[in-house]
Amino acid sequence: MLGRLLLVDRDMASRFALKHRLTAAHYEVQAIAAMPDPGCDAGEFDAILLMGCDRAELTGMLDQLRHRRSAAPVIAICDESLTDVALAAGADYALDARCTDMVLRARLRSWLSVPVGVWSQMSACDEAFEQPHRIVLVSGDAARAAEWSVAVLQATGLRVEVFSPADDFSGLTDGLALIMIDAAVGSAALQYLADLRAWLSAHCQGAALAILQRQPDPDQEAVALDIGATDVLSPGLSAPDRAGILAARLGWLTARGIEAARRQSRDRLARQLATADALTGLMNRRGIAAEIAAAAEAHDRYALLMIDIDRFKDINDGWGHLAGDAVIRNVARTLARVVGPCGRVARYGGEEFTVLLNGADETDAISLAELIRGEIAALVTRTTGPRGAVNLRVSVSVGVAVSDAATRAWRSGQDMICTADSALLAAKSAGRNLVMISRQLCVA
Repeated sequence: MLGRLLLVDRDMASRFALKHRLTAAHYEVQAIAAMPDPGCDAGEFDAILLMGCDRAELTGMLDQLRHRRSAAPVIAICDESLTDVALAAGADYALDARCTDMVLRARLRSWLSVPVGVWSQMSACDEAFEQPHRIVLVSGDAARAAEWSVAVLQATGLRVEVFSPADDFSGLTDGLALIMIDAAVGSAALQYLADLRAWLSAHCQGAALAILQRQPDPDQEAVALDIGATDVLSPGLSAPDRAGILAARLGWLTARGIEAARRQSRDRLARQLATADALTGLMNRRGIAAEIAAAAEAHDRYALLMIDIDRFKDINDGWGHLAGDAVIRNVARTLARVVGPCGRVARYGGEEFTVLLNGADETDAISLAELIRGEIAALVTRTTGPRGAVNLRVSVSVGVAVSDAATRAWRSGQDMICTADSALLAAKSAGRNLVMISRQLCVA
């Protein structure tokens, strides 16, 4: 079974007919004639379906349910003319009671794929999140674009940006809440939708996607929902006398687009935090290890520097860990400045740092390592310890390993780390504040 549904419909004939359709679609359905008792555990269902034949009945059922709302989404099944009523009264989704089986199944698949309670769990106070506001219409028909631009403006007060299907996706960047795709794009409309959805995902962008139909087409609607459309808007919604319904649908769509963008923002932040060092803001060990592995798998030339602050324990013991943190941050800033765009800098752990140089040969790597060593030797960290203000100076030892693209040596990133680490230990043993290179492959 695809899920458990609670169906509420006072009309026996339509209740059993809809239950039969849902059962045939592989859902387990409990069908009842009236709203359940307050003690009923609606949380055991994946969705609650309310069949309403008129405005009063629909709003009455939604009002009763609002006071004992579970995490399960509420789907109002009604005439399309009541869509605005259903959404305004608290329904999560509105389903046209006259839809075909194909559309019914596609909409349930689309709606129930959203994690339970995802909309209510989204916080409106994410400090790093900028709420998107742009509405874009993709259409190659100037008259159609003008018609929908006016309809959206009158229904919502929002202006529409018009894009041609031939325009590059790069124009669809930050700030997108809703992208509407004119089905007049033709048979390519669904392919355009699939390509756009893939592009947005690859670029970590979230937005609601809607197909604007020119004529009813259940097959197109079902396929569009299955390949990622948030909604399919029926023909005629741009008419002036349907502004209320259009406003409700667009409000619902932009809300979904905002939450999709918020999820992408949180996903980006999570990925950044997973590979970022909290103290310095540099990449952490996990992040640099993945990049070293990728460099090794590319079988191209690259170099690795392992850098360690000399006698760092003396700073912590003599001036405290806050002073030690200040030194680490200052060294990290210096490394980022000196290496710049030619390499990737990471805090490998403790007082140890790593620099990955793609395309670098031995001369490049040693030259940069010596520059780093000299810059940090001249560095002064002004901080405060238990005995007052202090100016701290440190030096670093650097171990260098360089791959050999010609002989395809050191294919393993772990081998390169081990080799650079051995060179670092040699620099420490030779007196510190030195750069050493290892030309021997060290197998971990």
